[in-house]
Amino acid sequence: MELRLLSRSGYASLLRFEVEKRAWFESHINPREASFYSVDGVKSHIEECLSQYQRKAMLPMLIVDGMGEIAGRINLTDINLVLREAYLGYRLGEKFTGRGIAKRAVEQITQLANELNLQTLIAFASVDNIASQKVLAYNGFVKMKSHENFAEVQGENIDCIEYQKIVK
Repeated sequence: MELRLLSRSGYASLLRFEVEKRAWFESHINPREASFYSVDGVKSHIEECLSQYQRKAMLPMLIVDGMGEIAGRINLTDINLVLREAYLGYRLGEKFTGRGIAKRAVEQITQLANELNLQTLIAFASVDNIASQKVLAYNGFVKMKSHENFAEVQGENIDCIEYQKIVK
């Protein structure tokens, strides 16, 4: 498993990944706009991510398995170099869960955050997403507070837990 920076040349693989995993992701997080699921939509998404990367506001990464298949996405967003903090978000395709991939991906992106001289990473996990809570705890994230009605998924309000990690 390795992390790879999102790239323009990988748009077809990313589109395939997103289309194939769409129902799985939408059962856990808010859906993307329908226009995203097209060549132009994914290319536009990649351009926006890379533009933010160039401005040092985002680190958009793919999680790639040993066979070269996209297993998921992991990003640092809203990077603030003055406050030395960023938000961590990640998601895996269903067939890649339960194999320690998320644990290793979070560990690796934490190392990258350290190289960017970030001090604090902030992440959120649904109170029902025990797997993500375990991944964050395994990687040294600490529960900070709960947020009621933090997001809406499939028409239902969900509560989330905010986690933080001080990057060494």
